[in-house]
Amino acid sequence: MVPRSVADIMSRNVKSVQRGTPLLDAVKEMHLHNIGALVITEQGRPVGIFSERDLLKRVVATGLDPRGATVDQAMTGKLISVPPDESFASLCEKMHVGNFRHLPVIDGEKLMGMVSVRDVLSVVAREGLGIVPSGRGSRGSKKKKSSKAKPAKKKGKKKR
Repeated sequence: MVPRSVADIMSRNVKSVQRGTPLLDAVKEMHLHNIGALVITEQGRPVGIFSERDLLKRVVATGLDPRGATVDQAMTGKLISVPPDESFASLCEKMHVGNFRHLPVIDGEKLMGMVSVRDVLSVVAREGLGIVPSGRGSRGSKKKKSSKAKPAKKKGKKKR
């Protein structure tokens, strides 16, 4: 059965850390729980998200030392979220258009869960849905190279 809403597929056991948490501690938390994103909170309110993509772009690529930095320096502060009653189709469109891998599920100011691309793909795989996203164009739309093997170049002595 196709889920009617985000609440039907979201993970309810969301991991979060407080704003100001040492960056290395946040990364260790993600590793410990085998997750791709943490919600960043301040006084119990969700204020940002820190993901694997943030780690790559804002820490590794910039040379930020995770031993001396806080999660605030690498998180995405403009928190985009979905309500638990958002439709599955609307969720898919939002994730596709915004290029999101993880979206916190927030009701009012309360963190209710997290939904990931993996959650969406599980539904698609289980239900065999023929969802074709609209909007932004696919990354896989480049012309594919031929799978035919090229003949091996002959190795030999070069003529002088």
